[in-house]
Amino acid sequence: MLVAFLATATAFSLFQVPYIALPAELTDDYDARTRLLTWRVVVLSVAILLFGAGGPMLRRTGGDDEALGYLVMAIVAGLVIGLGMLVATTIAPAGVPRAERARRSIAAGYAEGLAALRRSRPFRLLLAAFLLQGLATGAMLAGANYVAVWVMRSDDALTFLFVALIGPAILCAPLWGRLAQRIGKERSFVLASAVFAVAAAALVGMLWAPGAWVYGPVALAGAAYAGMQSLPMAMLPDVIAHDARVSGPGLAGSFGGVWTAGETTGMAFGATLLTIVLAATGYLESVGAAEVVQPDAAVAGIALSFSVLPAVIVALSIIPILRYPLRRADIDAPAQTREVAP
Repeated sequence: MLVAFLATATAFSLFQVPYIALPAELTDDYDARTRLLTWRVVVLSVAILLFGAGGPMLRRTGGDDEALGYLVMAIVAGLVIGLGMLVATTIAPAGVPRAERARRSIAAGYAEGLAALRRSRPFRLLLAAFLLQGLATGAMLAGANYVAVWVMRSDDALTFLFVALIGPAILCAPLWGRLAQRIGKERSFVLASAVFAVAAAALVGMLWAPGAWVYGPVALAGAAYAGMQSLPMAMLPDVIAHDARVSGPGLAGSFGGVWTAGETTGMAFGATLLTIVLAATGYLESVGAAEVVQPDAAVAGIALSFSVLPAVIVALSIIPILRYPLRRADIDAPAQTREVAP
């Protein structure tokens, strides 16, 4: 499993890094980048919703043979992901800045990425916020199945949780884009993060009264999640464009590489954080068809890792967002105007 996952993540990164860097080169307009990345999040949310709800259905196609069910799910996922990447690579503009076409060694690529991280204060702050939020959402997504089984006591609750979380994201992503045009991306990002933190904290009530009411705060968190995804992704091209004025163009790929590494790290450690909580609260693993009864401490740990823990982490992520220095005027201003200090 470790080798297979590592190979998959490595292969996907070859696509993800240029994909993340591309919006900075598609348009120079501040608001156009927001619109572009907003609809990217809409499509992403639809895909998450379809597979989050449909994945368990595919898994059940194997009947009593769980291995067959997971194999079917893996094949379908691989084909759909491959098709999506093929479409993106065939319709993306072919023109690439000459600086990006130059041959570089692997060591030089790492050096450029670290240099971009040291040089650009806006990038460090934005990446720190996005990494923390990836940590929080990673823990929640990893814990959704545990919440459904051990807190909600319903296998079907997993599907409902995914629908409640992702469904509002599809509807609200364009609204966050409109709000960003009015008050700025950074203020909208703060608001989205605050709403998510409040909604997640409200879920702590499932400790004492689990029930259908849980889907309400989850839906509110999903609406905020749309902004937490689209707004920082729209701010990243601004950071790249700002750095290009200061340090020269052609380094979008370096920013994309570091961003992808940070995003992956946050999501991966989110699942790891959940594992630590489960181990600390005495969670009992099941083997085969054997049934286990979880101790109350483990059930409480599951509920807290889906509520208070992500709420606190997202609240902490607001600190670097508030210190993010770039505004619309810094992006739309011509190159000869005053730059924000790196």
